[in-house]
Amino acid sequence: MPRLKNPKHEAFAQARVAGMSTDAAYEEAGYKPHRSNAARLSAKDSVQQRIGELQEAAAERAEMTGAEVLKEIGRVAFSDIRRFFDEHGRLIAVHDLPEDVARAVQSIKVSHKAVPGTDPVEIEHVSEIKFWDKNSALEKLAKHFKLYEAEDKGKSPVDAFLASLMAGAKPLPVASQEGDDV
Repeated sequence: MPRLKNPKHEAFAQARVAGMSTDAAYEEAGYKPHRSNAARLSAKDSVQQRIGELQEAAAERAEMTGAEVLKEIGRVAFSDIRRFFDEHGRLIAVHDLPEDVARAVQSIKVSHKAVPGTDPVEIEHVSEIKFWDKNSALEKLAKHFKLYEAEDKGKSPVDAFLASLMAGAKPLPVASQEGDDV
């Protein structure tokens, strides 16, 4: 459903999704305070449908954002400095770094220095790569997967991690005793 044709109705629906009460959303939309009119507008089918649509869109964004946050934390937590170098031990150019490797970097500092005792003067390029805090990322993942709680309850962290993975798994269909093929 597209935006509501009446801009005040659209503003009301958006204010409701933002968490405002019916009365507050009614005023936010530009109406004068009137409790029964606010309730009447809230009960309109078109407004209810629009509120549902906006809530669904917000839920999808929140879920996607949560997954993206976990992915980013994972990139930092499992980053490997060896991926910054080619097979000859030379630093890979920043623009050639794989996406997941580049996202684990907080900053890169490149400085140029003259090498003492060289004639003609040679310039040495020194690169410093600073990663985001790996320990912090690992701790956030451990908290998300409730690995600390498992230790407190006597479970091993690996068992707790496997249990959290299995909790989200869907069961496979099982063949019945009567010989049905699945």
